[in-house]
Amino acid sequence: MSLMQISDPLDKSTNEKKFVVGIDFGTTNSLVTKYSEGNFNFFKSGSEEIIPTIISISSNNELSIGKKPTKNSLEISSVKRFIGLSDEEQKILSKKYNYNLTIKDNMTAFEFHGNKFSIIDISSKIFEYLKEIAENQENKQLYGAVITVPAYFNDTQRQAVKNAALLADIKVLRLINEPTSAAIAYGLESKNQGKYIVYDLGGGTFDVSVLSLEKGIFRVLSTDGDTMLGGDDIDFLISEWLSKKYDELANLSRSKLKQYSKLLKEKFNESSHQVIENIEGCKVTIDIKEFDKIISPVIDKTIKIVQSAILESKVSISEIESVILVGGSSRISMIKRLLKNKLNCNVLDDIDPDKVVAQGAAIQAEILSGNTKEDILLLDVLPLSLGIETMGDLSEKIIPRNTSIPITAKKTFTTFKDGQSKLLVHVIQGERELVSDCKSLGKIILENIPPMISGMPRIEVEFQIDADGILSVTATELNSQSRATTTIKPTFGLSEEDISNMISEANETADEDKNARRLNESKIEAKRVIYALEQALSSDGNDLLSESEYNDIVTELDHLKSLVKSDNYEQIDNQIKNLEDKSEFYVERRMNKSINSLITGRGVDDVL
Repeated sequence: MSLMQISDPLDKSTNEKKFVVGIDFGTTNSLVTKYSEGNFNFFKSGSEEIIPTIISISSNNELSIGKKPTKNSLEISSVKRFIGLSDEEQKILSKKYNYNLTIKDNMTAFEFHGNKFSIIDISSKIFEYLKEIAENQENKQLYGAVITVPAYFNDTQRQAVKNAALLADIKVLRLINEPTSAAIAYGLESKNQGKYIVYDLGGGTFDVSVLSLEKGIFRVLSTDGDTMLGGDDIDFLISEWLSKKYDELANLSRSKLKQYSKLLKEKFNESSHQVIENIEGCKVTIDIKEFDKIISPVIDKTIKIVQSAILESKVSISEIESVILVGGSSRISMIKRLLKNKLNCNVLDDIDPDKVVAQGAAIQAEILSGNTKEDILLLDVLPLSLGIETMGDLSEKIIPRNTSIPITAKKTFTTFKDGQSKLLVHVIQGERELVSDCKSLGKIILENIPPMISGMPRIEVEFQIDADGILSVTATELNSQSRATTTIKPTFGLSEEDISNMISEANETADEDKNARRLNESKIEAKRVIYALEQALSSDGNDLLSESEYNDIVTELDHLKSLVKSDNYEQIDNQIKNLEDKSEFYVERRMNKSINSLITGRGVDDVL
């Protein structure tokens, strides 16, 4: 008998769509929007869809979100730039913003009016406010959100954003890279196909991605960027110019100078050749040529990163259809001009650069919630290679950069010494051959490895990266099934220098790195041979060797020990071969001894 499901016609819950949004959590501004049936609804703070990512703190510690500070209040802005940085990096950055930093709950915090606010606290307050205005205007409880992050945010920075949203009681459906989110908005709205570059210059971060868009498939071919490069840095350059050019402005506070610098920057548009502004009674005049010269260090740096991403994607410049501009800072005319000249293609800003990231996130939220049946496959990539440290300070990559995620990858390793019962798995990020040149992400210890001779244990290391780009690591000894697992939570983020130089350094030093790796591999093999032979000589050398044979082997052994201290891998390799040749007869005698001990006193049938 077949069964038929009968629904209550008065019950609308099965047909009611979930209330989901896309959130663009920006350095300067944030947006929250809903996508439904081809339309976007941006939720407003007052009359503004673009909400300043600012918290004002009054003298009696009342918090106000998204509004300019009053006379008696203090302001925290650009909090996103501080997420996931080391203590030292945060201290350096705080000087630019004139913030007082302290510690709260073992985390870096801002101190205002004697109260402490951690970076997570401040971020969660912003998310709370975005959730509140969306729920109030939709008159519904929020089911979940897709939140955008810079493509070059590492694991700690992604975890921090996710934790801040969770503290605000927001269910995070997905963290999505900002350039990818912009591509989704363009792919659906414009129905474009082909290969594109997304140039995303926000207030505090810069990302570039090379993507192919075709029949609903969004494939990220490469990504590059700098988490410490953005519109704020342009403001700082203009501030420096103002204080040097005009003595009357030299004593203004950094926050005031930055405020006026931003005003000057925004007054320049494609039709502006000169800006004249009265600042604190001082007449400031700046033309477009001078303006371009001031900001060129930042813009030139972004162009170099674009060129690096194209090279990594293996796409020729002639294949690129267009460059998609994202982020408020991408409105600068110099950027459009340079991109057109360098890439000889169209520059698209059809969709508002301030809104396009939030729109893509809203579309993805609709899809993940099941509200729509749009046929979209999103293939994002890993920005930097992930691996572990092996003997000799060597980096063994497990997942190469620009691999599509989510992904699971495994590699098998073994022990170096006899009887080793513990193994430290050091997880690293970067493109260089030596661990000391890469970024440490975290460590786990695998314990209870059964005592075995070196090389016998089989330790499988598995990396899992989810769709949010968050890494989990599991190490398993396959014989005993002893296991250790963790979600990697690095103690600091990638600094400006790390990110901008990591890949270019790997390319520039490729030959040097190759030689360094070759030398370290030779030294590891030499140490393995030395260790094994010393153990053997200690065990039965006096029994199986004559005095002259013993001394000959020891002489070659000592020679290898001395060469291990050198930097000549060819000499080390040659001496390893010499030592193996000289001791070959000894290995045979040891093998014969083992066989004899096995068969002594046993019949043929027992052995067979």
